[in-house]
Amino acid sequence: MSEMLHYSPAELIELYPQVAKIGWTAVKIGMMFRCGLFVGYMSGKENKAMILEDSFVDLLKYFSTVNMKRNILDFKDLTNP
Repeated sequence: MSEMLHYSPAELIELYPQVAKIGWTAVKIGMMFRCGLFVGYMSGKENKAMILEDSFVDLLKYFSTVNMKRNILDFKDLTNP
């Protein structure tokens, strides 16, 4: 079983800098979390979103699928090599 890793929006931007190509910022990722697009929890002490990495990657895959149908971007452009 893989380990469940949670990251803050800023940490996800550091791990996946390619999302800047599609205009995602830490603020936008936090807003998407609050809208229910990611799985995670709010850190009680710092009151910031902690997002499950797998749910972040799943949304990137979905985003890529939609954009491939529109001939815009490919998932390979958004993930680490």
